[in-house]
Amino acid sequence: MPHIRVRGLPFEDLESIGDILVENLAEITDTPNSHFTLEFQLTSYLVVGGASPAYPFFEVLWFDRGDEVKAKVARAIENLTRPLVESGQDITVLFRDLQGKDYYENGEHF
Repeated sequence: MPHIRVRGLPFEDLESIGDILVENLAEITDTPNSHFTLEFQLTSYLVVGGASPAYPFFEVLWFDRGDEVKAKVARAIENLTRPLVESGQDITVLFRDLQGKDYYENGEHF
């Protein structure tokens, strides 16, 4: 844990930054890189009138590490992703803070 769901970014682009992204986030959060997972989600965006271009959306599920760490993680994601997208395109990072009481691994509570 942390688990990062990524949509709106081509798989090849995520794969190209995946290793360095995990290394950077591991350093920022003082968490072993083996604890991170990246999940690629193939997503279609729709608006009134039909399909809409996708934009990178990173959903970070983790145990809260505070606002300062969140800001550093968001900037690291932005810095690695920005060269892969069109100028002016949004890059969204959403944090979902999990509660330890809700976390089970292999049927065991931690």
